[in-house]
Amino acid sequence: MSRGWRVMVLIGLCAGLGFGGVGDWRTYTAKRNIRQLAWDAGRQTVWAVTGGGMFSYRDADQTFVEFTASEGLQTTDVSAVAVDREGTIWVGATDGFLHRYHPSTRSWEYVSDIFDKHEPQQGINRLKVLGDTLMILSDIGVSVFSIPRMEFGDTYKAFGTGSGALVGGATDLAIANGTIWVSTRAGVASTPLANPNPSAPDSWQVYTTAQGLPMNTVRRLEIAFDTIFAATPGGLALLRGSTWATVDGTAGLNVVDLSSNRQPCADCQNLYLVADAGLLVYDGTAPARAVAGGFRSDPTAMAGNLLVGTGSGVLFFDQTFTARLITAPGPPSDKFVSLAVDKRGVVWSGTGVNNGSGFMSFDGVRWRAYTVQGDPRLGSNNYWKISIGPNDAKWASSWGAGIALLDDGGNVKNVFNSTNGIPPSVDPSYVVAGGAATDQSGVTWITDRTPPGDTAVVKFNPDSSLGYVRGLSMRSPNVIVFTDVVIDLYGTKWFANYSRFEPFVAGRAPGLYYYNENFSIPGTTNGWGRLQPSDGLTSDKAYALAVDNDGNLWIGTDQGISIIFDPSDPKNHIASYHPISDQLVQGIVVDPLNNKWVATRTGVFVFTPDGTSILAHYTVAGTGGKLLDDDVASISMNAATGTMYFGTEKGLSSLGTPALAPKAEFDKLSFSPNPYYLPASRSLVVDGLVQGSLLKILSIDGRLMREITTPGGRVGFWDGTDATSEAGSKLPPAKWRS
Repeated sequence: MSRGWRVMVLIGLCAGLGFGGVGDWRTYTAKRNIRQLAWDAGRQTVWAVTGGGMFSYRDADQTFVEFTASEGLQTTDVSAVAVDREGTIWVGATDGFLHRYHPSTRSWEYVSDIFDKHEPQQGINRLKVLGDTLMILSDIGVSVFSIPRMEFGDTYKAFGTGSGALVGGATDLAIANGTIWVSTRAGVASTPLANPNPSAPDSWQVYTTAQGLPMNTVRRLEIAFDTIFAATPGGLALLRGSTWATVDGTAGLNVVDLSSNRQPCADCQNLYLVADAGLLVYDGTAPARAVAGGFRSDPTAMAGNLLVGTGSGVLFFDQTFTARLITAPGPPSDKFVSLAVDKRGVVWSGTGVNNGSGFMSFDGVRWRAYTVQGDPRLGSNNYWKISIGPNDAKWASSWGAGIALLDDGGNVKNVFNSTNGIPPSVDPSYVVAGGAATDQSGVTWITDRTPPGDTAVVKFNPDSSLGYVRGLSMRSPNVIVFTDVVIDLYGTKWFANYSRFEPFVAGRAPGLYYYNENFSIPGTTNGWGRLQPSDGLTSDKAYALAVDNDGNLWIGTDQGISIIFDPSDPKNHIASYHPISDQLVQGIVVDPLNNKWVATRTGVFVFTPDGTSILAHYTVAGTGGKLLDDDVASISMNAATGTMYFGTEKGLSSLGTPALAPKAEFDKLSFSPNPYYLPASRSLVVDGLVQGSLLKILSIDGRLMREITTPGGRVGFWDGTDATSEAGSKLPPAKWRS
């Protein structure tokens, strides 16, 4: 007989600490640098592959569809794309992985044969559809793949013999006048279409600069006017008899792609070529002439004569060759070297200390770029660190141009540098600012990299005036560098002294420095103290600092983690054990359950509150590429939603977790799924809990069936079992409703 179940929540009982299940992954990558384009005539859609994934764009309704690891790609580093006659999309990757996407069903198929070879070079350079055959041009060679059977045939790895043989590095293929032509990074090869054994290297004729090619690197082959053409970095070549000649008007041009008789095409009688100089047309007789130029970034690919991929998006040309630039949604940069989430849930990140792209924000819908081109006050695009201040202010730190202050709406209010009070680091105008943290009195403490004299830290006071903490000689006898700061429950300022941009150099003062101007900490002088490995630290190179929910200080170094259980007397309370002592720790986040999320160069580790057990280890391989890089440069969390963010130099990944900040008081509970059927293959999720909640499962007649200690955050879980069930067994069939 079926029984009904209900949930009652009791308040004020002790809550255990634990780690719940995880939610969905999302990945965010820049898709501006176009590698290849493919025109889908049936859908009137262009498909573009980039180092950050793939996107499609339909100009008729101006709609984008983005594809990253969270949408089915096995890697976002994709390099080739083609559309077959069935309308499915083939995508090749730089690691050799081959994808097939069915737009009608939004489903994927995968082919890993090339990927599994583990060759030193096995990237897919181009995909060519010939009827029901897919020709795969890769660093290994030319592979023949049957689309109906989804299986490989022959692979041609070498062309020609002896010292002049071409091996691998295939870039394109064309068939003309009964001959197969293959271009490579070292020349061109041909063999009769009737050749019974193309795998034999000696059955191929090789062409290089000795036979007239402008350069041996050939990127693209195209047939026009019953002639084969080759795109090279030294010009456009055409075959005349058994030798090649450079087309008039193209000598010295860096030709990146060709197009002839393709859609969309207003005039398909000509050969079009794209080069650094612009878009050119060749009619087979007169010298090639330019029809469009002035590209804002380097051209990279073509699709028809009206679509050109560039380093900043896709150029759409009209019939008069007037261009519109189409840029896919997504972040302006893939370099998420520092992450912070403000109180509104907006994600912020810096982009780097050299060739940076400023800093950026994401509100869940729109990306916003902050650059010197858009706001000259910023002084530079080398912004690397973001810190959150009081009233949801943001501090954006640059490598050379000072530190910018933004209000709660994300508007730049001021930039502080050597002209208005921040001491310079190297020369009179070069200000390298690090992290900032605000104490309980509203003073923001700003780290300033090795200013002259004894100015150790800059203070931004609530009245917007600047103050300075002195008492350390920052350059004598050894250089003292501060890169970040956190403030513990006693008001002590703890200073990291390394970052991913700081090389290990001689002359750097060893030790983890800390400062408290109000509270006398044992072992300090004039408020300053220092910890070293001799005190129990794993290393004196501190990259990351965090204060947990119990007031303990976690210190991430190049040799793992040290924990100080009582920062009021740090030298006598350093834990004797060191979580992951062999890892370089680049970031630490404490979630609402007091678990520790640790970013390293080998992925993300999740530790129990005391650090004695590893709850999870996320890597690229373990997440199917949803974590974009094992070298996780930064980490941050939106505790209101339980979303964890992982910043890499290949893009941003996010993971939904059950570690949501608990409610201050009970308001409204929600249950998922609702109704909840027993037996169940998933847990019931109870959302809206306060800290310390306890769940009790009662039968309809009031008998206690199960008592569950929640993890401590906003959500709790019931797996559908009673207190007496054996592990994995379920209650009798029933239906539960809230």
